[in-house]
Amino acid sequence: MLKSKGRGNLGLETTIYSLRTISFGLQIGVLLLFLLSLIVLKKKSKKGGIKGHGKIATGGYALALLSVLYMLYSAYNLTISGRDPSVIYTHGLFGAISLSFGFIFVINRWRWKTRRNMRILLALWVLTFIGGLSIYLTFTGRLP
Repeated sequence: MLKSKGRGNLGLETTIYSLRTISFGLQIGVLLLFLLSLIVLKKKSKKGGIKGHGKIATGGYALALLSVLYMLYSAYNLTISGRDPSVIYTHGLFGAISLSFGFIFVINRWRWKTRRNMRILLALWVLTFIGGLSIYLTFTGRLP
């Protein structure tokens, strides 16, 4: 949990920790949905295939958007308190890029929506996820 340096409010820190944990849980759910969408994509049945993949991936995207609300609140409070590490800004930038490209994939049917571009987006999202994981583990005291 966040270590208080005498500047913080214990109730606020507990709230931020809880929101951070909820957000991290949602992101794990997103990761599982993306993996499920890849499994469904490989199926040749009526319930599987590209349509099933699209629906599940869209659900994962919506869940990722929901988790961002928690992240924004936590990042805002860390910025206001002056305890925001610079890695949060890098994580936020990559996350914003991932969400922007994800939005393009969710709403369109353009030629730009290729397997290659989707793999690039997946790699960017995984890097953002790993960055968020390291931030979470650092703030919870599991990483130095």
